[in-house]
Amino acid sequence: MLRGRSLLALLATLAVLFWGLSWRSSHDERRGREVPDLSVDYALLSPEEAVPGEVVIDVVDWAGPDILADIGRRIGSPLVPVGPLSEKDKIELAHVEPGRMGDALRMLAGDPHVEACCPNFIYRALFEPNDPRFKEQWNLVKVKAPDAWDITTGKGVTVAVIDTGVAYENHGEHFQVEDLAGIDFVKGFNFLTGQPHGNDDNGHGTHVAGTIAQATNNGIGVAGIAHRCRIMPLKVLSRGGSGTVGHIAQAIRYAADNGAKVINMSLGGRFPARVMEQACEYAKQRGVIIICAAGNERRDSVGYPAGYSSCVAVSAIGPEDELAFYSNYGDKVAIAAPGGDKRFGEAAGILQNTINPSNPKTQGYFSFQGTSMAAPHVAGAAALVISLGVSDPDRVLKVLQAGARKKDDPRKFGAGILDCHAAVRMAKISEDWWRLAFAFLMGSCAFWWAWSPCTARVWPTPGFLAGLVIGSCGFFFAPLFGWSGWPFIGFLTAGFPQWDIQLLGAESHANPLFYSVMVPMILAVLFFGVSHARRTLAGFSVGVGAHLTHAALFGLCEVQGCLGLNRVWLLANATFCLLLAVVLIRSVSSTER
Repeated sequence: MLRGRSLLALLATLAVLFWGLSWRSSHDERRGREVPDLSVDYALLSPEEAVPGEVVIDVVDWAGPDILADIGRRIGSPLVPVGPLSEKDKIELAHVEPGRMGDALRMLAGDPHVEACCPNFIYRALFEPNDPRFKEQWNLVKVKAPDAWDITTGKGVTVAVIDTGVAYENHGEHFQVEDLAGIDFVKGFNFLTGQPHGNDDNGHGTHVAGTIAQATNNGIGVAGIAHRCRIMPLKVLSRGGSGTVGHIAQAIRYAADNGAKVINMSLGGRFPARVMEQACEYAKQRGVIIICAAGNERRDSVGYPAGYSSCVAVSAIGPEDELAFYSNYGDKVAIAAPGGDKRFGEAAGILQNTINPSNPKTQGYFSFQGTSMAAPHVAGAAALVISLGVSDPDRVLKVLQAGARKKDDPRKFGAGILDCHAAVRMAKISEDWWRLAFAFLMGSCAFWWAWSPCTARVWPTPGFLAGLVIGSCGFFFAPLFGWSGWPFIGFLTAGFPQWDIQLLGAESHANPLFYSVMVPMILAVLFFGVSHARRTLAGFSVGVGAHLTHAALFGLCEVQGCLGLNRVWLLANATFCLLLAVVLIRSVSSTER
């Protein structure tokens, strides 16, 4: 029979071979094109609904100048870049006569080099501002955000605010509002000017960002839901609060390509735009959950982008838990959150620190209402959930919906009213109980398998059990006992694979080094000569395997670089972890005969 070191060498060789065969760079796949809805008479679009005569075209990313020129010749208008990022994402503009819009769209839809096209619709910020100040944030109590902070504050998750910008820095004539001091911002972008400064000159975007991440417990101002997250300020709307499909689509792709895990879009328009929809699909495929305002037209249909299948539509409630008078509703609403309803008084709005909408050179605390104010509550809650390791967009939404307080009418409230505390408890505790259960099941299998050829049986030791817990779920119950302030609590309360969040950031979650057998294998090689270490490492290997098995079965995350092979990667590495544990247990047994 092979000795322990020989088995370990064989297992290491098999693991390395599997890595080499299954690891591959992710790549874009061509997505199907849809013919634009030509039942709309585009000649009748008003200047408030679309830029007259402009068509926005998403050309294949690899298209060269000859292809762009050929498309321009065939529709009778040269293509011009939407902005400075067009060289990369190939989102272009063409100018055609309004009466020829339908023919141009039909021609473009049939071109194999065009991924999507539509009129350059105008989308607007969805809010009704009112500048008197009030001091009570009933909305945060309503969604139980303070209770959720005992478990997580969203540290490390990047949230892109695609809006009028954010008053986040002192740059030129722009300044940072006082209650965003100390918040972590990543590089922003102004898609209207092409400058890497997503500053606000309207007030809407700063208000939205404040609900997501206003500085909290700093002795001034108000609070935010995920106040330890990172904000990516992306300006696509003008000082007047409007912007076009082309810039919004570019911002969505920019956010997905630059580490955002959540996108908040508190903006909307009447018409679906295929270019924007495709950008949303692109972002979701890269692990981004997209939260959108349902709209303020009081109608039985959400606006766009909220209406896209790749987005999460949020309706608004007032302080009485009823649908706000202005909020859209319908079968696409996923969840409801506080948006304010000032029919009950000024204090029934949503308060945040922002720049003065009527004078961008001043700031204050302003009460707004609208579905624009509801969406960032859900975006902040999504950041809280993601910071706990649930990174797949569909899974994040399921956790938010499962934790929501139920209401009778799903067309108005979707799954119910947002409950941050219930969502993070569900993300943290229920998942970790499953991991622990898997760990004990796999540990039992490992010992049963290891005993079969042995004359001496080695029972689980405290070291084995400690390694099993550390590898699978950590001491996940610690925050429930008020231990959230302990040193290294982020590591202690998470299974080893999720340590990548603490070390690398949430945007690097599901790193293949952590979500594989490699770290247990390396540790086993280094400490194989220490008998007591082998016991602990056997438990650790089983725990990591249980964590990977749980992630594979429940679809919690996508391992980076394993597009299309995610479950295969996770289950194969979980099997290698179990085999490694068996080798280590047998080696201890052989030395104790």
